[in-house]
Amino acid sequence: MTDSAHGFPVDGAEAASGAQTEPALAQNETTEDERLDGVVVQTRADLGGQDAATIEQALRSRLNDAGISMDDDEIAALARDLAG
Repeated sequence: MTDSAHGFPVDGAEAASGAQTEPALAQNETTEDERLDGVVVQTRADLGGQDAATIEQALRSRLNDAGISMDDDEIAALARDLAG
């Protein structure tokens, strides 16, 4: 059976109640490298032209938010690279 409004399959309980009790789509899994690439691209777009210290502070926060662990030297080098 499918949900006529959305076209995805529903089981008997969902069909009877009309409630979706499971995610319709699986979440996209990303690798740490993909998340890091995203942080770098976004930081470059947001902070292009800023000094390395400002970029490093933002990187630390964004890497933490993304669940990416890097050592201090790597973060500082990345910030210097982004600062140009």
